[in-house]
Amino acid sequence: MTVSLIESTAAVAVAAIPAGIPAAEDFRLVEAPVARPGDGEVLVRIEVLSLDPYLRSLLTAGHLDDPPVGPGDVMPGRSVGVVIESGSPGLPVGARVLAETGWRAHAVVAADQARPVSVPDGVSPSAALGVLGMPGLTAYAAVERHLRPRPGETVVISSATGGVGALAGQLSKLAGARTVAIVGSDDKAELALELGYEVAVVRGRDGWLDALRAACPDRIDAYLHMGDQETLDGVVEQLAIGARVSLTGLIDQSNGAAPTRIRAGALMAARATTYGMVVYDHADLAAEHVERVGRLLVEGTVTAPEDRYDGLEQAGTAFAHLMSGRNRGKVVVTVTHTPS
Repeated sequence: MTVSLIESTAAVAVAAIPAGIPAAEDFRLVEAPVARPGDGEVLVRIEVLSLDPYLRSLLTAGHLDDPPVGPGDVMPGRSVGVVIESGSPGLPVGARVLAETGWRAHAVVAADQARPVSVPDGVSPSAALGVLGMPGLTAYAAVERHLRPRPGETVVISSATGGVGALAGQLSKLAGARTVAIVGSDDKAELALELGYEVAVVRGRDGWLDALRAACPDRIDAYLHMGDQETLDGVVEQLAIGARVSLTGLIDQSNGAAPTRIRAGALMAARATTYGMVVYDHADLAAEHVERVGRLLVEGTVTAPEDRYDGLEQAGTAFAHLMSGRNRGKVVVTVTHTPS
C-alpha cells in the first residue's frame, strides 16, 4: 500500500441554510480531517466535482432517502478522482473512479462504492459526471421511456441547455422529432440553436407564451419539465391529444417556492400520460445509455456542453449560478489537475 501521509484536506461546508436561491455566501471553505483508508477503502484525490440541482433539496428536508445537511456539514456530491492510497486490490493506486465524495479535495470511500471510470478515447473523464453519468441517464431514460418521440412530432424541453436538457433535446431530434427549447436567457437561446433545437423560446419575458404557441403550431406531443410553475402551466395548456409529459425536475420548488401543481383539466383534455422521473428506477438502461451516447459523442453526433469552474473555492458560486439558472450546460468544478 502506498502511504499518502495526507492528514487534512480542503472542503466546502454549509455556512447557512439558503433562503430561496442559494448564494455563494451560504458556503465556506474549511479544512477537514482525512482518515487513513482501511481494508476495503481507498483514498481518492478529486479531479472534478459534479454540481447537481438535487443537492439543493438536501439543504432543507433531504432528497429521497438522502438525509438533510446543515450548517457545518460538508456538502455531499459525486466526483471523478484518482486513487492515491488503496486498501482494495480491485482499485489500485492510479485508478480513476467515480464516487460520492462530497465537496472536498480528498476523500476516503468504500471501494465497493467507487466505480471505475471508463470513457471513450477523446472524451473527457468529466463526461462520467454528466452526459455519460446520472444526468445523461436521466435524459436517456426520459426520452426512451417517457417522451418516446416519433418522426414529425413536436417535443418541448425546458431547462433545455442544462446537463439533462441538452442531451434530451439532441436525442429527440435524432429520433426525427421537431425540438423546441424553453430557456432563461438570450445566450442560452443561442446555445440551444447550436445544439440543434429548431426554435428556442425565452421563458418569463412578455409574450413568451405566444412565442411558444407560434413555435408549436400543431401543439406539443411530448414535454420534459425541469422548469417553474409558470412554464408547466403554459406548456400543459398546449398539449396535443395523446401527449406524454415527463416531470423530471422542480427547480423552483427546490428553491423554496410553493409546491408545484399541475392542471388536471388540461391533462384530461389532452388524454395525456404523465410520468414522474426518478433516475434510480432506470438503472437497467445504464449500460445501453453509456454505449449509445458514448458512440454518439465520438462520432460528433451529440455534444455535451460543460460550465466549468476552476478551484474548489468556486463551488459555492457555481452552485448559486446553477440554481438561479445561469449555467450553460453541465456544471462541474475542477478541483485538482492530474499531471500529464
